[in-house]
Amino acid sequence: MLDQDARTEVAPPPAPTPPDRPTRGRRSPLFVVLVVLAAVAIAAAGFAIGRASNDGNSGSAAVTTRPQPAGSSSAKASGKTSDTVPTLAFGEAVESQPDKPLNNATRTALAADLVAARTAASKYPTVADARAAGMLQAGKFAPGAGAHFINYSGVKTNPDGSVNAGNPASYIYDGISPTSRVVGVMYTSLASGDAPSGFPGPNDHWHLHQNLCIKYGPAGISVPFAPDRDVTRAQCDSVHGDFMRRTVWMVHAWVVPGWESPKGVFSHANPDLTCKDGTMHTDKVGFCPGT
Repeated sequence: MLDQDARTEVAPPPAPTPPDRPTRGRRSPLFVVLVVLAAVAIAAAGFAIGRASNDGNSGSAAVTTRPQPAGSSSAKASGKTSDTVPTLAFGEAVESQPDKPLNNATRTALAADLVAARTAASKYPTVADARAAGMLQAGKFAPGAGAHFINYSGVKTNPDGSVNAGNPASYIYDGISPTSRVVGVMYTSLASGDAPSGFPGPNDHWHLHQNLCIKYGPAGISVPFAPDRDVTRAQCDSVHGDFMRRTVWMVHAWVVPGWESPKGVFSHANPDLTCKDGTMHTDKVGFCPGT
């Protein structure tokens, strides 16, 4: 029987860093919340602009659990994102390859987790439901990644590295209006080395972001610069933001019926999530109007 659950060995990335000012010098429940808030906000902007910005500058790529295939191009890229679905550089290379086969036991376990994830998503079908439940908006809508609303009780993986599929870290919507619809969920992990075991099997493609500037406000979190770029602490300080070198690990799960990603249930970006006008045209940070 085929079972290839083992993930490719790579050098472990640096541990996630909290935003500099709010959490300096202590590691507390506030640390966990702020790091995850930052991760969710960055996830919303990272797909549309992180690897290919409208101003033509290149930047650092996000990383995943697998190395970049031999012979592939540099993770840095430049150009415009207006005509194609943007994806993370390493993740795009991984997702272009077929998923690895699973044995029956792993397939059954994965199916159960995906059902639990879908059931969780159905609890909050609109942004109005998310807000009523006390979720906090993190960033705006980004094509390919949607708009993220944070579920405070679901900020990390289980102690063994597996996900609690029924308790995602955030809910993803196709816009930020009260009637915008849920399209998927996201899970996070505070693992400081390799990505967590996550869902059963090797086909959930976890990633993290780097070189981030985030700002906190009464309405949630904003992102003044495109993530995964060569943003410096000095630049972030100039706009009174909080600088973060690395986020926590994260993975999307496109489990809502009708919103299955053509790139796979765990793909970084869902090509069906476009701006309201049907394009991928974004502002310089990576956002555009959704539904």
